[in-house]
Amino acid sequence: MSTKSGWCVMSPWNAETGLLGSPLLYGLAPEAVADFLAIAERRVYAAGDRLFHEGECPEGVFVLASGKVKVTRPGPDGKDIIFTMAGAGNLLGELAVFDGGVRHADATAVRETVAALVPIPRMREWLDRYPAASFRMMRLLAERVRRMNDRLEDMAGVDVATRVARALVEHTARFGRHTVDGVRLRLDLSQDELAHHVRASRERVNQVLVEFARRGWIRRDGEEFVVLDADGLTRRARYRPETAQRRPSVPERARGRRPGHEVPGSRKPETSRGLSSSP
Repeated sequence: MSTKSGWCVMSPWNAETGLLGSPLLYGLAPEAVADFLAIAERRVYAAGDRLFHEGECPEGVFVLASGKVKVTRPGPDGKDIIFTMAGAGNLLGELAVFDGGVRHADATAVRETVAALVPIPRMREWLDRYPAASFRMMRLLAERVRRMNDRLEDMAGVDVATRVARALVEHTARFGRHTVDGVRLRLDLSQDELAHHVRASRERVNQVLVEFARRGWIRRDGEEFVVLDADGLTRRARYRPETAQRRPSVPERARGRRPGHEVPGSRKPETSRGLSSSP
């Protein structure tokens, strides 16, 4: 419904800040956001549920409101290749809007996940109605191409320890939870999956993690990592100056923290506004 001040969005999505703060919707005209919410179907997935499978015809575009999804494809050895981990605000499957092709990967919830699903025809109509949204979509696709290029550098141009450090920095920046003793992170990956993700053996990855802990950068706590020294970990990631600006980083308030020294006003990290993936 409308008011004197503009549009008032009344929908089940009002509480879904991960959706409303997504890079696709954030900052668009209120009427554009309202129209999107009106055509979006709310889907809930338990951990282990598939959002879609490789090779199937696309049902629509997903925008994650909460939770976490891994996007994978089977490798030559039968183990999954992890393309990305998507979180609140991220898009999945948007390439189908432009080419209508089949899914080229699997998307699986690793935590309970809430997503907005918009059918392809209605998404195209929405983009036609709102040129600013179309430009936003193109910008997100361009950013994804840049990240793919950076990923190629990670896989081919740096050593294992650097790849592990970059993976930890990226996941901490996107999914870290600020606590009194540091930034807590649950990778939601098995040791084998983490090793495959950074293209190394499980034994070598464990050696690297032990070394990082010895240096005081991280600590293992059950299924979680605690990042104790974000500056040290980021330095070990060895980002080139030419790419460092667009690379992930841990929020400033968490940098250099030591156990038992809480940063005043510390709170949960803001919604991730970056990575889209388009199986």
